Amino acid sequence: MMNSPNVVTRLKESRIRNSRSRTSQDNDISSNVAQRSLRDNDNGSPTPSNERINIFGQTRNAQQQDYDGDASSGSHTLSVASSHRQRRKSAVATHQPIEQTNGMFLQPETHPITEEQLVNEVRAIYAGLVMVEKKCIDIVKQQSENPEELTVLQWQALTALHRTLLHEHFDFFLASNHPAANKSLKALAKTYSMPARMWRYGIHSFLELLRKKLPSSLDHMHTFIYMAYANITLLLESVPDYKETWIECLGDLARYRMAIAEVDMYDREIYTSVARYWYTKAADLNPDVGRVQHHLAVLARPNLLQQLFYYSKALVSVQPFTNARDSILLLFGPLLDPAKAAAKYSKYYPRALTVFVEAHGVLFTRQDVSTFLRLAEEFLSELDKHVGLVGPLFREQGVYITASNYAAIFDYGHDGAEIPSMFDQAGLIQTRTFEILEQAYRSWQNPSCVQVGIEHRTVGINSSEQVVSIASHFAFTTLDVILDRLGDRNTLPSVHVSLAFLWCMAMVPESMARIQADVPWERLATYLNTLINPDTDMAEIENGAFPAQESGASRQLPEDFLIHGLSWSRMYYPPNFFSDMAEDDERSIELPSVIVPRTRRCLWLASKIAKFNCWLVYDTESCKFCATQFAHELAALSGQYQILCQASNGKPGTDTVMTES
Repeated sequence: MMNSPNVVTRLKESRIRNSRSRTSQDNDISSNVAQRSLRDNDNGSPTPSNERINIFGQTRNAQQQDYDGDASSGSHTLSVASSHRQRRKSAVATHQPIEQTNGMFLQPETHPITEEQLVNEVRAIYAGLVMVEKKCIDIVKQQSENPEELTVLQWQALTALHRTLLHEHFDFFLASNHPAANKSLKALAKTYSMPARMWRYGIHSFLELLRKKLPSSLDHMHTFIYMAYANITLLLESVPDYKETWIECLGDLARYRMAIAEVDMYDREIYTSVARYWYTKAADLNPDVGRVQHHLAVLARPNLLQQLFYYSKALVSVQPFTNARDSILLLFGPLLDPAKAAAKYSKYYPRALTVFVEAHGVLFTRQDVSTFLRLAEEFLSELDKHVGLVGPLFREQGVYITASNYAAIFDYGHDGAEIPSMFDQAGLIQTRTFEILEQAYRSWQNPSCVQVGIEHRTVGINSSEQVVSIASHFAFTTLDVILDRLGDRNTLPSVHVSLAFLWCMAMVPESMARIQADVPWERLATYLNTLINPDTDMAEIENGAFPAQESGASRQLPEDFLIHGLSWSRMYYPPNFFSDMAEDDERSIELPSVIVPRTRRCLWLASKIAKFNCWLVYDTESCKFCATQFAHELAALSGQYQILCQASNGKPGTDTVMTES
């Protein structure tokens, strides 16, 4: 018992010696592994990815020999690309780590890359990229014409080939955008259209081949979409100069993933939301590009009204997307087909909105005017009831309806449409808005009580001038029904859009002369007066600048994002108004306080229109808007060519006042 402390001490010393011995052995093992790894790399040992790609050398039956030849060539291409990467590694000078006596390594010494080395690096990357790209094009073209199904190994090889192409593109973008790169080197990606080539040959063509071979290629399509999505995400973070392109590519990939989720509707909804998220970001960055609006229209299915809005917006954007003409016919086709008349009205979708879209289909395709009038009157008769039923949902629906009607006034951007050309010729950019406004004030000093083309609306729907006249009549008859709901704040967003449209049209007098008689000026004045409260400072609103908060989520109203990018809305917003925007998921959340800036915006627009002293005037003593004598003369002119009845009372040309309940 007396010796027990000595025994304990000896045991502790023994454990310490054993622990030190094991630590030393572990360090030696780690050092040996690291040295073997360095020796393997110096000897040029093949990478695991190259070993996986080289599957085409395996023996298969005679029916696959033709494909094996191309695939072996593809493997050779990958080997050449790999050798280019090995040469690129040796081009950058590095020093071997210095081994210390204790088995540890110092940090490797590095030297800044010279401009010549960087140029050689980019040249070597591009050489390998071109070879892999050519092989991808050849094999995809060959397999697109091949009716036979591909084996699992063949799909894996094709996926590996396209993965290599994406990696080569990634290396090219990183090298050409290196901090040491000069301007000419950084411009190479744009000069050689590298983002477009990467999407076309590295992703899109292979996705189309996979889609063509469905359902056998479903798993491989999933794998490739996930891999391409990760690659584009890295480019979004690493090469932000092409941010708009990467964001749209991510939206396209998510839409492909959504399209193949035919069974699992939960997955389909998820990837629809992902695609919409990216396309909304793309629309924020490029609001004038109609192509992005077309993408959003595709995602809007099966919402007929939302599809109509986005398709029509794609056609009347600052940069219209003409391919949307074919896509919008897919929307109108089932509605206009007599054989499908019984199935076009769903109990799960409001009939009034279906009839509205159908009426636009008749107007777009320029069919019989009697069919349009029947559908338009049915919609107008149901509109007031529909607004009351859907309640707050009409805030968004009302904007879709109103903006689609104004797209019809622009004749959906058809070739030869009159009003879009007027806006293009005016050179409407934000920096010239003040000059354009001054010219408009001078033009409206002596207005004429005419509306160009109003006499053509009873003839038919054969020309652009007739479409504009009928669309104007329909749009402002719809507005008349909406304005009749006094006190209903759910109609305020659509009224806001209408006032913005009238304000922009007034700045282009030639366009305003084609719609001014159809506008219900008297009803509009009555509606505006309900927005003026005793504490409303109309003097500040009338003489102030564009009413917008300096920052924050409420700087823009929800409808601002919907009409942003339309050819007529360019003059409405001040410069940098959309520089600070809320996230997409925050825009749909409308707080009760939003009614205050929206009301101020409507009153500000009305005061600006009143300064023309043509259609509306504002009486500072009574603090009320009222229609001018000129507006009453225009109403009498419009009454002579009335072809639609106002659904509020069934009689054209009269006003009714609706009291708040």
